[in-house]
Amino acid sequence: RENHSSYLRSNYYPPCNELGEDGVKPLGISPHQDAGFLTVLLQDDDCHSLQVLKDGKWITVHPEPGAFTINTGDMAQVWSNGKYKAPLHRVLSDETTERYSAPFFYNPPYETVVEPIDSGEGNTQYHPVLWGYFRAVRFAGDLTDLGVEIQVDDFLKSKPTSHHLRQQSAFAEQADVSAPFSVTQYRPLLVP
Repeated sequence: RENHSSYLRSNYYPPCNELGEDGVKPLGISPHQDAGFLTVLLQDDDCHSLQVLKDGKWITVHPEPGAFTINTGDMAQVWSNGKYKAPLHRVLSDETTERYSAPFFYNPPYETVVEPIDSGEGNTQYHPVLWGYFRAVRFAGDLTDLGVEIQVDDFLKSKPTSHHLRQQSAFAEQADVSAPFSVTQYRPLLVP
């Protein structure tokens, strides 16, 4: 597709044999769920440091040589009405081994409203999510000090109405998703 917000990122994790100030070995990447639709990951076959939380336990993902690791994201969870979960995952640091990975984040265009597929019974679990707004707030929460977080659970119909529903409407009306994103410019649309 010509119009999308997908991207490829190259990651390098150097060896780390030091403990943090709290006496705990630091993580390569803290626990998180991918925001987009689908992540296609080419892992380093020789270093097994990607972990997924399953049944309350961290499970190491051992890559198959020459194969991709596929991860569903938050938008797939909304679109599938919760059938496909965006798993919580993290990356461990390794004391002696470098790790390389190349995740490709397959994402819709920023102006896409992601809605659950209705099975005909009218029992969708999620409010519609404007991908551009969701990504902007996740970006701002991850990389700035705005103090704003967003999770797919903020759009559950079973929870009290989230301020994100109001904020995303304002974002849809005022943001220009074809221009480079500026946290400073869009701060009033991201922070309640």
